[in-house]
Amino acid sequence: MEKRLLVKNGGSGFSLTELLVVIATSGVLVVLVLPALGFSKGRPQAVDCLNNFNQLAKACAMYTGDNHQFFPPNPDDGGSSPGYEWCSGNVAGWTAPIPSTYDSADASEVTYLTNSQYNSLAPYLAHSAVPFKCPADWRICTYHGQQVPVVRSVSANAGVGTADISWLNGGSHSGVPTMPVGGPWLTGGGNEGQTSYATFGSTSDFKNCSPSDIFIYADEDPLSVNDAALEVVAALPEVIDYPTVRHQNGACFAFCDGHTEMHKWKSNVFVLNGAAGTKMVPSGPEKNDWFWLAWHASRSKTTGTIP
Repeated sequence: MEKRLLVKNGGSGFSLTELLVVIATSGVLVVLVLPALGFSKGRPQAVDCLNNFNQLAKACAMYTGDNHQFFPPNPDDGGSSPGYEWCSGNVAGWTAPIPSTYDSADASEVTYLTNSQYNSLAPYLAHSAVPFKCPADWRICTYHGQQVPVVRSVSANAGVGTADISWLNGGSHSGVPTMPVGGPWLTGGGNEGQTSYATFGSTSDFKNCSPSDIFIYADEDPLSVNDAALEVVAALPEVIDYPTVRHQNGACFAFCDGHTEMHKWKSNVFVLNGAAGTKMVPSGPEKNDWFWLAWHASRSKTTGTIP
């Protein structure tokens, strides 16, 4: 005879079998609901990050409007030449194994974001540092003995922007940056890629693609970001700088026509563990993610495609 669990008032309660069914059902519901809760928790950060990129896109549009349709300077020179870079400073500091804190003179320097001497977009962002930092960037650094957040996680496509002719010819910076950047890593070998791959110095440089195809700003991985240029290899499946994966394996981008989007990766190719550096991309889903990034960074000047 099956025993019944009695309620306090003496009425008939649940049987042991019924209780087990309820517990099992609750367990299934927990398994189903927890991933949704995790997504819900991360969604506000993704929304805030995309809003930051909307502000950057608008600021860039105002800059080009005031500067004869030239994009901000972006020579990828290490972040140490104010006036010749869209954003000065180097916020790198990672080592292997991954640290939770590190010392970096530039990492907490908000002046590189708010002062127009160091940042081309500062006057168009009301000298605010907020748009340059992804809410999901967990890094902190030591500043005057105190632990403070790192101030920037945004980088610009190294194939978009202007440079001065002296720099492009191998000299030091001189004159006004009005030439399209060289795109040093587009060919995959650390050489100027401008001769074989398109780079974009102004809104009139889009010959075999549309401004809506090419991104100008990207949310870079905390372990990859250093100076304010994100290098993309277009000649072969290879990764040198890593866009972030911190929005449910997605990253924010602002494009040269002013639109922004959150792009979700199909693989784990941009998951960076411990140290940045060149990584060959195998075939399959990882190659598809590399292709998306390369396709939206440049195009071959002869074929209008990416290998």
